[in-house]
Amino acid sequence: MPHSAPIRNAAITWKEDTPVSTEFDDMYFNIQAGLAECEHVFLNGNNLKERFTNLKASQFVIAETGFGTGLNFLAARQLWLEHAPENACLHFISVEKFPLSQDDLTQALKHWPELKDGASQLIRLYPQPVPGFHRLSLDGGRIQLTLMLMDALDAYSQLEARVDAWFLDGFAPSKNPEMWNERLFSQLGRLSKETTTLATFTAAGFVRRGLQEVGFDIEKVPGFGRKREMISARFSLAPSRSHVKAPWFEHTKTQPRPNAVVIIGAGIAGCATAYALAQRGIAVTLLERSEQIAQAGSGNRQGALYAKLPVDHNAQGQLHLSGLMHTRRQLKQLDPQSKIWGDSGLLQLATNEKEHKRQQNMLARTQFDGNIIREVSAEEASRLAGSTVSHPGVFMEYGGWVSPQDLCLRLVDHPLISVQTHTQVSGVTQNPETKHWSISVKGGSTLETGYLVICTAAEAKQLTQFVHLPIKPIRGQTSIASASGRPALKTVVCGDGYISPAREATYCFGATFDLHDLDLDIREEDHHANLGKLHAVLPEIANSLATEELTGRAAYRCSTADYLPIAGPAPDYEAFLSDYAKLRIDRKWKFADSQPKHLEGLFINIGHGSKGLITGPICGEIVAASMLGEPFPVEKSLVDAVNPARFIIKNLIRKSI
Repeated sequence: MPHSAPIRNAAITWKEDTPVSTEFDDMYFNIQAGLAECEHVFLNGNNLKERFTNLKASQFVIAETGFGTGLNFLAARQLWLEHAPENACLHFISVEKFPLSQDDLTQALKHWPELKDGASQLIRLYPQPVPGFHRLSLDGGRIQLTLMLMDALDAYSQLEARVDAWFLDGFAPSKNPEMWNERLFSQLGRLSKETTTLATFTAAGFVRRGLQEVGFDIEKVPGFGRKREMISARFSLAPSRSHVKAPWFEHTKTQPRPNAVVIIGAGIAGCATAYALAQRGIAVTLLERSEQIAQAGSGNRQGALYAKLPVDHNAQGQLHLSGLMHTRRQLKQLDPQSKIWGDSGLLQLATNEKEHKRQQNMLARTQFDGNIIREVSAEEASRLAGSTVSHPGVFMEYGGWVSPQDLCLRLVDHPLISVQTHTQVSGVTQNPETKHWSISVKGGSTLETGYLVICTAAEAKQLTQFVHLPIKPIRGQTSIASASGRPALKTVVCGDGYISPAREATYCFGATFDLHDLDLDIREEDHHANLGKLHAVLPEIANSLATEELTGRAAYRCSTADYLPIAGPAPDYEAFLSDYAKLRIDRKWKFADSQPKHLEGLFINIGHGSKGLITGPICGEIVAASMLGEPFPVEKSLVDAVNPARFIIKNLIRKSI
């Protein structure tokens, strides 16, 4: 993984109500005419008004090398809303290693009351200083901002997109030479296509030469104000695939944009994928076998919003952290009154020496900032929890709880989403000529669609297209008890199990973990096991429940062999075996321009285990981006980590298939 260092808010001073970076000793914008300079350099320098007006594609991608106050983004947004087709989407991608705090951003944007509508949305959605990609959705989905909080080179090395226009911005090269370098220019070339343009305020010789070397034709044009010249450029090379090291992970979109999609399975993964597509203007039919949605693993009364952070920075930890922040933003938009979720934070207690050492190593080696996770004593943990705690641990400020079923209901409450319950799918087949998918429903009926997403957890293995996936169901039972007359828990508390603050005067806690028993009957021994886990973290509450008659529910989680979700296009299993057979002989074999073969129009989003609340929604975005050929909402390494084809490749290398 490319990053693990903490992200710090920018240190600034104010000069005439204008922010000045103390790190780079440079102003964020022109004091007298910041917006006018932005329009001249970046909007006009890329001819955006004309390109937006005449746009025929369903999306347009702008990428920027320094977000700063967001002025360029807000100006581009306003121009887009005024001139682009209403059914098209603007993807704006930017990077910031030292983001302004929300308060400083709010103060800076007061300069431009004409941008107030966009600024208010940006301020409300503005991410906390957490490393990684942050996808913000504005204007009902017409504007998608991907804000990458990390080093610019790391960010663009991890971006998977095709950029239409570049805003080469940031502090002046003399102030910030680390950003303006050949390696970054190389990434700009990698992400460009034959129609890509670029504009920047500088005309420095090394910038011109660096851009020319990666394929841009440079033109010096009049600069803004006292700046005599600036650069306007156009990319002139065909995109190269020579950089591809793992061709089997490439996403190649060849089908037209869908008007409609069918999704099978209406748990968190299915509902989140439906929402991601509906937000992009695509009609979705959601098929569910039960009488209601969210009846299986997504049917628990409460679930924890919890990122499992590792000792060493890895894909799973970064996916969990990115997914947690994404789900939080989504909840704030869907439920601003916090009726179905609680922003309570989360305690992970070290109930034994092994866990205590793991937490200490994690805090020391990953350098997570205190706003993400911090060490707490047993005394502080007791204060945070509102009940006696006898163990130290760590506190996650961004943790919390959510009602999974209520979240699913909010996600599907969309005019473009149609839910069909009592619909048991028995199989899917593809028409070899039309490539459409025929869905067989028990009872004799069939449905047909050009685009199909499977979100049926472990039951996906019953379909012939996914029989090769190493997935398994894991039984879990939660316990439910009255909270009346007991300590009022103030935060989610985790040990071997978890308990959330009471909702509607009821505590939900658990859960058991059984690999070998798929019986869903409620068992007293499992209630007893849940009480034992509770006693290890909150003895006061557990003791008060010792004689209580508990209720509960049991359901299956879907786990994968590597404990990561499976999300993306469905691989053509036989074609992969044939095309990449040489991996059995040499795992480093270089395949010349080998485009991976997928089952056209078929996608999957499963395998979230006990973390579906934080991985299901972000994986829904990954599926939507893959289907539509959009920029991905997370780093390429994370997209690869959840790619459904990864198990085929691993098994070829191991010679097990």
